[in-house]
This record gives sequence, structure tokens and C-alpha cells, in this order.
Amino acid sequence: MGEQRDIDPSRAQDAAGLVALMRQLRERSGLTYRRLEQRAAEQGVVLARSTVCDVLGRDALPRPEVLEAFVVACGDGARLGEWLEARRRVAEREAPAGPAAPAVEPRRRAWVRRRYVWPAVAVAVLGLAYGVFVVLPDRPDGDGERLPRVAATAATSGTTPAAGRGGAFSLFEARSAKGATVASVGYRYWDTGDGWYGIEYVMPYSRDDREAYDDGWGGRLLMHYEDRTGRHTVVLAGNPDGGQRAGADGVRHGMRNVWFEVCDFDGRQARGCQRLRKARS
Repeated sequence: MGEQRDIDPSRAQDAAGLVALMRQLRERSGLTYRRLEQRAAEQGVVLARSTVCDVLGRDALPRPEVLEAFVVACGDGARLGEWLEARRRVAEREAPAGPAAPAVEPRRRAWVRRRYVWPAVAVAVLGLAYGVFVVLPDRPDGDGERLPRVAATAATSGTTPAAGRGGAFSLFEARSAKGATVASVGYRYWDTGDGWYGIEYVMPYSRDDREAYDDGWGGRLLMHYEDRTGRHTVVLAGNPDGGQRAGADGVRHGMRNVWFEVCDFDGRQARGCQRLRKARS
């Protein structure tokens, strides 16, 4: 595995080039697809053998979470940032250009400005959300979080919830077992009427506790869920040692048994994982 340093992800000029480097990384690791799946599971992420086979068998750009799980499983987690940066650069280069492109740029800059907003702002925003909804008794959903059933009401401002967004936001938060990593995420769900749920998460955030600076461990916020293809784990936010990081807001459909977890992470292994719980209001 020592020769993996010879594989430079920054050389990738397009999706095909990035996938070619991923193939080289797997060959240098000497790991089978089955062993890659096992090693990923040991690090607290999901990387199915079928997914690896599919990604390496074509020249399409892999999803960020798949690339991350693959690099970590191959033992090159110390350079994970370089791989993800290479993917981001390729994605921007291959993004279709058109008249609408300039309109997207201000939104991207706005996201960059807000991604380091202090979690207290998230608490305030989520608190306002409660003014728009009335929470009814909890309804268990499999072995995931107890998802609140909600009914919309008119707020004093006259605001009504968006169509299909039946759930009020809840703030989930936790510390890793040794308290080195702090994480939080705003979350709501709505029943899609087919036995599955839509979910929306906002301001996923993780940071290193000040007392844990320079201990060699960062942290990561994970989301576990089930969809029609099986159970999965994705990284919503991952902070470096001594730092903080916010992930991208997201909306997903056709899910259930959703729960969140915070872990300390040193680029190769996770430890001290704790499940996020709903914050007391």
C-alpha cells in the first residue's frame, strides 16, 4: 500500500480519468471487492461490492459519499481531501454550460458564506419552525428514530408549510463518547403515503471540542437510513482535527429508519460513536 502515494488524484482531468485512478488505487491496495466492503464497514461507512463494481466498471463521476468510502476502504484516508477536491474540480469542469449557469453562481457563493454559521443560528431557525407546526404524539417507524406525526396550523404571520412538507423541524445533537466531537443537524420528515418517507435535513454540522485540538482526531456526522435498495450510511459533515465544518442541506425521498451518529475520525478509523438525540426545547 505504500505505493499509493504515487497515485495523484489531482491529475484527473475528467470523470474517466478519476475512475482510472480509482482503479489503480484498488489494484495497489490488493483488496478484493468483498474485502473493500468489509473494510468500509469497519470504518462505519457503507460500500457495497456491487457499488464498487459498478463505479469502477464505467467512466461516470462517482457520488461523493461513494468516493469517500472507497478511498477510506483502500487505506488512503489520509489523502481523502485531495480525492474529494479532485472530484469537485471535475464536476465543475463537466457541468453543462448554458444561459442559466450565471444564475447558479450567486446561490453557490451564498452557500459558501453560510456553511460556517454557528449552530446557535440553527437553533433559532429551528425554533421558529416550531411556531408553524403543532406536534402530535410520536409514531414509531421501525428501528429508526421515533418520527413525530404533525399537523400544520396557521402561524401568526400567515405562513403555511410548503406542499408535502408535513413535519416540523427537530434539532438533533450529541457528543462523541469522549466528547471530542460535537455534532448537530436539523431534521424533519413527511409521509409520502406509500409506506416510505421524505426527509429534509438542514445545517448538518460537526466540530472538534477545544480540549481535543491537536489530538490527531477530527470528527464526522453520519446519517444512517434504509431505502428500497437496502441500508446505507452517508457522511453529512466531517471536520478536521481542531476545526469545524458544515455540510450541505439536503432533501431525500423514499426512506425510513433514519438516524444520525457522531464519531471521532482520524482519516482511517472511527471511534466513540454516539447516536444523536432530539434536543430538549
